[in-house]
Amino acid sequence: MHCWIEIVFIWRYREKTAALGDQILHPPEKKTRDVFGMSQQNPKPAIPRPTIKMLSAVTGFSIATISKALHDSPVVTQETKDAIRKAAAQLGYEASLRGKSLRTGLTYQIAVLMPVPSESDFEWDGVEYTQILSGISQALAGSAYRLAVHVVRDAEDGLEVVRKIVNQGLADGMIFSGIRAKDARIEYLIEAGFPFATMGRCRSPLQYAHVDADSEWAAFAATERLIAGGHRRIALINPDPLLSYALDRIDGFRRALSVAGLQGCDDLIVAGDLTAKFGKSSTLALRGQANPPTGFVCVNEAVTLGVLSGLNDLGLTVGVDASVIAYDDINVSAYFAPPLTTLYLPIAQLGQRLGSFLLRRLAGEEPSALAEVFRPELLVRQADQLRRQSPILQL
Repeated sequence: MHCWIEIVFIWRYREKTAALGDQILHPPEKKTRDVFGMSQQNPKPAIPRPTIKMLSAVTGFSIATISKALHDSPVVTQETKDAIRKAAAQLGYEASLRGKSLRTGLTYQIAVLMPVPSESDFEWDGVEYTQILSGISQALAGSAYRLAVHVVRDAEDGLEVVRKIVNQGLADGMIFSGIRAKDARIEYLIEAGFPFATMGRCRSPLQYAHVDADSEWAAFAATERLIAGGHRRIALINPDPLLSYALDRIDGFRRALSVAGLQGCDDLIVAGDLTAKFGKSSTLALRGQANPPTGFVCVNEAVTLGVLSGLNDLGLTVGVDASVIAYDDINVSAYFAPPLTTLYLPIAQLGQRLGSFLLRRLAGEEPSALAEVFRPELLVRQADQLRRQSPILQL
């Protein structure tokens, strides 16, 4: 009996949609007469915003049935769901997020902290920001959540923004990067019980949702390859050691030299703001030493460009006088001149996983199950062998 009634409703909906829907979307024009008795048309009235009551009138289904159908309730048949969704699409009806927020107490906002680039504290390039946001947006597609970007100046400002978001209820979850070895933001959010996910890991033994690149292995693999190519003086162009992944890279760099039984090269580790300018100035300074490096392990694309520029200014040829291994997450290193051996990990992939992890965390999944470390791919484009030794290395 219930099924027969639904079929009748669907049949009635098909009849009503054409007539009533057309009346709603295209109301008849009314004519009036001016002061001279001449007929004239009134301005077209504004088309009203479709409501659930309007959808009910068009389809003949109750508001309760429509609400259940739009939320994919199992108590409504698939045929009814399809009919209601088709009518909603024709009317341009969308559920009110504001009304949903009032009912659930949620904001349906995901706060993403975006640091403002500066000379003294800089981690992501502007292009990388868009790639990360693109990945997160792909993960959120189809959900009720939307991104809300919050700009931060530095780590201290970032903590204040985190507190503001939590205390004022500005979002239901949070995503951020630039993770420090001991990160006050992570500690605060765990204590507050606020859902979040991070790009990177701190060094404290805490459980929270995160994705990360295996920076220790990346630095080890790059240094190991340069050692195999005959390089003994190798430079590591690194980020600020306050950042957790900077320490991971130092660990991998040192491990490769230790495994090979070589003397450490800590005097060739430089840290800075990860710009091309810093990469070039570091290269010029390092090559000015009495025992300069012939191999360079770079932390990102911008630094790599600076290193190449510095070597060129010194009249040195990559592949002959020096070797450079890049780290790339936006796939531009193939277009360097010359193309360089690169550790490649698309950052949009990390962003997408980050967004999916936060959705799962918001759904109640434990953070211990929401952690993944990605190992970059080694793309070999150069032999990375030392073909011309400096006079110091020949002694």
